[in-house]
Amino acid sequence: MKKILLHSLLPLFTLVLASCNSFLGEDTNIDPNRTSDAPLNTLAPTIMFYSAEATQKAAVVANSYVQHIGSVTAAGFDSQTRNTFSGTWDDIYLNIIPNANEIIKKANATGSPYYAGIAKVIIAYNLGLGTSLWENIPFKEADNQLTKLQPSYDTQESIYNEILRLLDEAIADLNSPTSTSRPGADDLIYKGDIAKWLKAAHSLKARYLLHLAKKRGPGVYADILSALSRGISSNSEDFQLIYNDRNLSRWHQVALANNTGNFTTNFSATFINLMNGTRQGVVDPRLPIHAFKTVASDTIYYGMTPGAATGANVRYNNGTVFFGWQFAQNAPLQMITYSECKFIEAEVRILQNGGNPTPEAYAAYQEGIRANMTKMGVTTANINNFLNHPNIGVGAANLTLSHVITEKYKALFLCPEAWNDLRRYDYSSAILPGLALPANHNPDLGGQWIQRGHYPDTEAARNAETVARNTKDLNVKMWIFQ
Repeated sequence: MKKILLHSLLPLFTLVLASCNSFLGEDTNIDPNRTSDAPLNTLAPTIMFYSAEATQKAAVVANSYVQHIGSVTAAGFDSQTRNTFSGTWDDIYLNIIPNANEIIKKANATGSPYYAGIAKVIIAYNLGLGTSLWENIPFKEADNQLTKLQPSYDTQESIYNEILRLLDEAIADLNSPTSTSRPGADDLIYKGDIAKWLKAAHSLKARYLLHLAKKRGPGVYADILSALSRGISSNSEDFQLIYNDRNLSRWHQVALANNTGNFTTNFSATFINLMNGTRQGVVDPRLPIHAFKTVASDTIYYGMTPGAATGANVRYNNGTVFFGWQFAQNAPLQMITYSECKFIEAEVRILQNGGNPTPEAYAAYQEGIRANMTKMGVTTANINNFLNHPNIGVGAANLTLSHVITEKYKALFLCPEAWNDLRRYDYSSAILPGLALPANHNPDLGGQWIQRGHYPDTEAARNAETVARNTKDLNVKMWIFQ
């Protein structure tokens, strides 16, 4: 990995600067051949932009594994074939961690804790993304100082400890009363609103503590709820990057390719059947906002049979003006949202109560649905009709984990975090109705569900011994899910 950093950092940094200049719509006046001179307001948009890029690249595969989407060719990603997630690896280790470390160094030297806090939030988020894909990953020796050309990998347990340490340090930094330099237009996510960064840090802490619940035991639930109480509390505070006319949403680019016949993925039947009334007995009002029905006379939307690439009458767009919500030109790339936080709360309150529902859990479950629907533009009347349907508005006494995870799965469409939820619950169809192994299932998995990505082939070539020590079969559960 370090050899790529040594040989490719300068041209990559030039690309980073060009992308961020384009995103910001202004000239940053930076010499791309003098990376050490890059100021904080140039480095900050770089790590934010590439965090969104890394997330989207991971989602193309991870959200095929969980059957949100699927390949339009049989035996594609949704058949749970081997994938290295190499684009996400490159973004994390070439574009994000090195630049975030530089921000921390410069921020500490100039008395600018707000920038340091933001960089630590970004590193923590990307470590969470990376370990969810590969389990053990480099961090302590992945510092871009060119001192370790073949870095060792940290265990997943160590990575989670680092994530929580970084978030605690970020919270302290962001709570500082003053900062010499403050983010503004260079902040592609919150436009310099430090209070929102602070809430994002607490929300991410809640997410990763939930991941650790099996390992840390029931005592962690109070810590999760405490973090949530300080976290994102409205859709306006979502941790996301909104693309613009200069940099189109990556999912929009996927939908645009469909117009020229370059189909790659489409909606999965598992996801669509949770929306079209087949599984829940009620049509979800988000469905026509998500998808375009290609046969107007059809009375129902159909997605592709997972792994078979057949049976769909839906697309991401209608080929002219309509693009499904996540596929619009300026669609947000969501990393953690208010809706997700409410579903975390609902799940945790049930678990904290021995698996039994509580009125607080039910209220959080309803608010999670309402928040996502409101964000997508569903009318108040349609939201209320959905929430009042007896199959959705089940009442506080009848709420189950399946209700919570099913609605969270729908709200997390195209977010890689959905893969963590399904793995935490062993891909149970009792938790997510209709979930089943796909057609043409990867024979290497021996009839078991996929649990991990494979390390990138380029990394295996450069750092062969370390990769070999950390490689496990694709159906072996990660430490966090054991």
